[in-house]
Amino acid sequence: MLKPLVGILSFILGLTALVSAQQLTFEKKAEGWLLKESEHPRYFYQTQTKDKNGQYPRANYIHPLYGLDGEVLTEDFPKDHLHHRGIFWTWHQLWVDGERIADPWVCEGIEWIIDEVTTQVQNDKKASLEASVLWRETGKKKRYIIQETVLLHFERLTPDLFQLDFEITMQPLVEKVSIGGSEDPKGYGGFSPRVKLSEKVGFFDTNGKVEPRELPVDAGPWINITDEGKEEPGVVIMGIPEELPSYQGWILRSKNSMQNMAFPGRSPLPFNGKPIKFRNRVLIHRGLTTAEIEVNYKDFLAK
Repeated sequence: MLKPLVGILSFILGLTALVSAQQLTFEKKAEGWLLKESEHPRYFYQTQTKDKNGQYPRANYIHPLYGLDGEVLTEDFPKDHLHHRGIFWTWHQLWVDGERIADPWVCEGIEWIIDEVTTQVQNDKKASLEASVLWRETGKKKRYIIQETVLLHFERLTPDLFQLDFEITMQPLVEKVSIGGSEDPKGYGGFSPRVKLSEKVGFFDTNGKVEPRELPVDAGPWINITDEGKEEPGVVIMGIPEELPSYQGWILRSKNSMQNMAFPGRSPLPFNGKPIKFRNRVLIHRGLTTAEIEVNYKDFLAK
């Protein structure tokens, strides 16, 4: 009699575990790909060109990025900067053979054509998306300038924490291609999340509170952007400064802007026929200590 009861109990426990486990799925939409975790959306990757009354046409970015309870964390076409879009990565200057052909930051002179997208769900905690993206100038020549590979890796870590990794590889398709940031002392450009900010937003790195300034801030390799206090809910942005050519520092803003690990600054950076690569990680959390973020950052470096 005991064995059947044990078997029934095991079945019930197994069924309970199955029901309670989060299920990751990708859904193909008309404008891109949505990752869901059971009933909650996690992020949307925009593959079709999107514009605002014919202006600022763009693709190849994340919006929305969703929070732990399914709330929208990013902004698209914000009134103060209509060209800002969710989590994006681009630059003001795009040069070919000494001629400036586009301003990708404000979506002028270039279009992003998503050539192919593949998705994979590894298990109930991990899922990845890979996209092949062509940068094509919209002028008379209609040349393909850059071939970009986008790798997105989602991982659920705890009930109060998940991460999204970005691996970007950009390969020039023509000779003498260069990219550059804004042509001012700020020199912004590169990986740029436009996240919603509380009125009392706090910025923290490994050494404590960081105060935004007009020019780039010399801070650590990650910034925790919280509702206010050091260990409150928020978003952590990570990068690897040592691997960024001509790294400028952090462009941080407490309202009406994106947050940016700026490179290569106002002076254009030539590809010299070689790819430019960079990695970033975003953590969505209900409250992390500095020590916990440091452990996660070491994991990020080791990937």
